[in-house]
Amino acid sequence: MEDARRTLSDLNAEFAGWRIGRGGSGHWWAVRGNELVRTPHLAELRARLAELAEPLA
Repeated sequence: MEDARRTLSDLNAEFAGWRIGRGGSGHWWAVRGNELVRTPHLAELRARLAELAEPLA
């Protein structure tokens, strides 16, 4: 349980502006405005949020 709290804290610090959590189905999710990212894998969530944080060219 402590690991999950630490992970959520780390993610919230890394991706400001996103609400991040883990659902009962085991999927990680992140919401910002009308954007939703949902995946069963923490590494994929991190990668997808990093992509969305990159400035558009």
